[in-house]
Amino acid sequence: MSVVLVVLLVVLAVVLVVAIAFYAVGREVVLLEQRVAPSVYELEEAVPFIAERLPDDVTARISHDDVRWILVVDAEELEAATAEAVAAGDEDEVVDPDGAVGRVLARTGDERADLLDEDVVAVLDARLAYLQAIGAVGDEA
Repeated sequence: MSVVLVVLLVVLAVVLVVAIAFYAVGREVVLLEQRVAPSVYELEEAVPFIAERLPDDVTARISHDDVRWILVVDAEELEAATAEAVAAGDEDEVVDPDGAVGRVLARTGDERADLLDEDVVAVLDARLAYLQAIGAVGDEA
């Protein structure tokens, strides 16, 4: 009878240890999922988000397609500026926001003369709210 009792206690101990391990691992997985939320810039999500936050006078002049065009040009110019910095050997280069706005405004004059400078600046300013909402910039970034 004592052998059966010993085997039973060993099995019970193993089950208890495994249960505690599953609980601990599960708890840590849940905590890590909550902490590490990737910041993903989704253009199709950004356009309506940004359009909703534009001043009324800007929304009276521009469409969602205009907002999309400004965001695409901004991303292209950011990529080009980053590539230039890396090619120059400066991998820690931070792109100047005013310079980025200037490059977008230059392309606006060449490609979309119907867009006002204030409209472009308003979209790029509202873009910051989107970046904060997805956690790409701000305290959590």
